[in-house]
Amino acid sequence: MGLNLLFNFFLKDIKIKWRNILGGYVNHYIKPIGVIKMKKRKKVSSLYIFPALFLVIIASYIFRYVFLNIDTEIIKYGGMDNSFDAKGLIIRNEWTYNFTGDAEVKYKVKEGERVPFGKKLAEIVKGEELQDDLQVRINKLNERIKEIENSNNENKLFQKDDEKLNSSIAEKVDYIKKLSDEGDLEKISEVKSELSSDLYKKSLISGENSFSGRNLEQLNKEKNQLEELYNNNMDTIIANSTGIVSFSLDGLEQNLNPGNISKFSIEDIKSLINSLVSVKNKDEKLKGLKVIDNFTWFLCTVVEEKQLNGLKEGSKVKLDFKDYQNGPVRAKVKYISESTDGEVLVSFEITDSIKSFYNTRLTDVRVITHEYEGFLVSEKCIVELEKQKGVYIMKEGMVRFVAVDVISVENGFALIKNAENKEGAITQSSGVIKIFDEVVKSTNKVRPNQRVL
Repeated sequence: MGLNLLFNFFLKDIKIKWRNILGGYVNHYIKPIGVIKMKKRKKVSSLYIFPALFLVIIASYIFRYVFLNIDTEIIKYGGMDNSFDAKGLIIRNEWTYNFTGDAEVKYKVKEGERVPFGKKLAEIVKGEELQDDLQVRINKLNERIKEIENSNNENKLFQKDDEKLNSSIAEKVDYIKKLSDEGDLEKISEVKSELSSDLYKKSLISGENSFSGRNLEQLNKEKNQLEELYNNNMDTIIANSTGIVSFSLDGLEQNLNPGNISKFSIEDIKSLINSLVSVKNKDEKLKGLKVIDNFTWFLCTVVEEKQLNGLKEGSKVKLDFKDYQNGPVRAKVKYISESTDGEVLVSFEITDSIKSFYNTRLTDVRVITHEYEGFLVSEKCIVELEKQKGVYIMKEGMVRFVAVDVISVENGFALIKNAENKEGAITQSSGVIKIFDEVVKSTNKVRPNQRVL
């Protein structure tokens, strides 16, 4: 409606002006040659003048729309963050109770349940076979404890078992190649099954029966527990700590405990992560029960040092776990190793409880290192004037340049704030930006202090 009124106004004004022009032209240059001739010329001229004027008006609107139309948007308040993705190992304080394969266990709690200290967890129905098995396991624990005590280097707890497995794996690979040349497909299938078993043992560092890599404290605790079960005919398992109950073990509970984090090397963690990803039967669990400390737990991963973006031990971050739907959890950097080839081993301490993670060892996570808040605009709105970044704001029909500081840019959007007062700051800056201000996107069509109809 407003456009039609404006159009009629312009049309009326143009008609009046052209009448005056034509009238003056006729009176000044043309001598009267008769009333009939004058009327005829006037009638003929009108047929061409008004269509021409109409085309001129239409062309002017098209020109304005195409070349002078100013695209704008409304400033919003929002946030951005700096983050990186990683695969990490979840490390917790876990108190384990192992069962033999033929043990009859009656659980007294539900998996995932939080239990207090002293809570009855399970009852074991014992028999002669179980007693014999307990004695064998106690003897194996004694042998392993002596082996560790005779070792002079704590950092080589895994080396002997690892060397044996590597040798066995290499032999089986060569044997498979030989069988392949001979065409013995049945034997190849058998050897591949054995190779898969060795790979799984290697991925877990310690097998179900080897107990390799466990530290002395954990081994002695387990030995005492088994001896008590054997000697005193104990038929119940009692929680010796508060925490979350799980009915399955992965064999890494003693190795992957918070006290060992500083002893791990970058290659140790990378190798373990890769093995858990690649081994087909990685979901195989050992029969047992454990109580997990869910108040304080850790995420350990290997990342490029530059990804930490200035983080130090004690820095606060947020961790957004892929399989956790309730959003990021709070954490802080607990440990950062020395850099090796640009990579570091970093562990994060978490005090938020995630109940569903009690059986998770390997996880995908987004580490949020920094979070920012400010005014959110399209990146194309940012201009530079006299070496100062800023935006054009529409204020009372005028284009005003407002200096800003750009906090972050991501996915075509810029997070900005009002520029701080500095010596020699730009003189053309006008005021400050506020939420809901109208900011110009088509910056190439305007200039500072331009009046816009």
